[in-house]
Amino acid sequence: MPKTSVQQQYIDAMDEMGGGGSRIEGPGEVPEKTFADNPFDDTGKLIPNAKYKAGEHQYNYETDQLGRIEKFSTDELKLTARDERLPHDANTPGKVTGDHAGHLAGDRFGGSPEIDNLVSQSSNVNLSKYKKIENQWAAAIKEGKQVKVNVEVKYEGDDLRPSKFIIDYEIDGEFFSKDLLN
Repeated sequence: MPKTSVQQQYIDAMDEMGGGGSRIEGPGEVPEKTFADNPFDDTGKLIPNAKYKAGEHQYNYETDQLGRIEKFSTDELKLTARDERLPHDANTPGKVTGDHAGHLAGDRFGGSPEIDNLVSQSSNVNLSKYKKIENQWAAAIKEGKQVKVNVEVKYEGDDLRPSKFIIDYEIDGEFFSKDLLN
C-alpha cells in the first residue's frame, strides 16, 4: 500500500530526530527506575535511576538520573537492637565545610552506614532539625506506635549536595510534613 503524504511527513520527521519511530525522551520525562540488588557501580558510587533496599531493616531508596539519592521510604520504621553505633562513611557527595554525613534512616533505626543512606547535611539540619524529627519517631516506636516515613531529597540543578528535604510521615495514622532547607 503506498504511503500518503502525511505518513511520509511523519516518517521523515522521525528520521530527522534520529528516532525512526522509536520513543525519544523529552525534557519532562523520567527514565523508568530498575531494582538493583547492589546499588553501587564499580567505583563505589550509586548507580542512576535505581530502586534498592538498604540497612538492617531493608528500607526503600531511589536514585535519580545522576545517581543521587532522591527518596527514602518505609511503611514500618523500626529501632535497631544494637547498642553500639556503626562507623559510617563520612565522604558524602557534594560535602562542603561544616557539613555532616547525614543518615536518611538514622543509625538507631538500623540505617545503612554507607552512601546508599547518607547525604551531605548541614550540621544544623543533622544535629538539630532532622534529629528532632527522628526523636519523635523513636519515641512513637517505643510507645508501640507504627511510623511510616517518606523523605524526598531535592537538589538544585546538577549539585550533589541536597538543597532541601521534604519529610512526610505518619504516626499511627496521624500525618505530619516538614520541609528542611539544607
